[in-house]
Amino acid sequence: MEPAAASEPPAHPLWQADLREYGPWTPADEAEVPEGWQKGGGLAHGTVVVAGTCSSTMELASQLAADGLLGPWGAVICTRQTQGRGQLRRPWASLAGNMHASIVLPPAPAEGPWADALSALLPLVVGHVVSEVLSGLGADLRVKWPNDILQDGRKVGGMLIEERNGTSIVGVGLNLADCPEDSQMREDHSAPAAKIRLPFFSAGPVALLDQLVNHGKNVYAVMLDEIPPPRFISMFESKLAWFGRTILVKEGDDSSYEALLAGLSLNGGLVLRRGGEESVLYSGSIFPLHVPHGAGRA
Repeated sequence: MEPAAASEPPAHPLWQADLREYGPWTPADEAEVPEGWQKGGGLAHGTVVVAGTCSSTMELASQLAADGLLGPWGAVICTRQTQGRGQLRRPWASLAGNMHASIVLPPAPAEGPWADALSALLPLVVGHVVSEVLSGLGADLRVKWPNDILQDGRKVGGMLIEERNGTSIVGVGLNLADCPEDSQMREDHSAPAAKIRLPFFSAGPVALLDQLVNHGKNVYAVMLDEIPPPRFISMFESKLAWFGRTILVKEGDDSSYEALLAGLSLNGGLVLRRGGEESVLYSGSIFPLHVPHGAGRA
């Protein structure tokens, strides 16, 4: 059953099919969440809040988590965001049929090798989890440090992590049905956009969110239980876009230089090599150079 009280019923066919598949949906108490939002229990991982239009799924997820209404692995998803954002609070285009979702992450472990390491490595951990789940659906992906998802050199999604009141929330946007034209991208974009190709998946945003959370939490748990941080860093380097290639680096003061992308530091920084010396980049933008024929300029 589709949500009956939603103020703006989703029009995109991918949404309509998902809402029928994952119903019935229960209207949320207006004292808990704004009018028009719905709570659903049909997804395997538990509570999900579904909406038509909202300012940002990150904002709503943060509000619900702070009110104790959305626990670990609970999620918010909407058909359209009016103020969707990516890194550095840059606008994120929320096109019809794409996935715009935010997921509440569990607390960091209190002991063990990840107790002190997870905070610094969390962006890479989330990138690993998302790429592992999507790879299981047939996608060959790379992660552009620290938060973009690339397929054949084009950006098909992005991730954003924010901590509010001690709770980490990850926002995930995936170009499932549409993507911005090249002419609509920022002048300083490092990769043009594309729709993600998932050979083993043909459903919509809600179903993809279910895959990400239900399978992702297993990947997350196994990694924290069995893979120590140094081994994780080595594993992640195989997913790193432009690893071993010369890239253009732009830092906060707008200075730019070329360097070899040599890998990752143990605390998640980007190891760069130039002039026979190594340095670690913690904040800045990277761009590829010398793209091979047929790979698509990123």
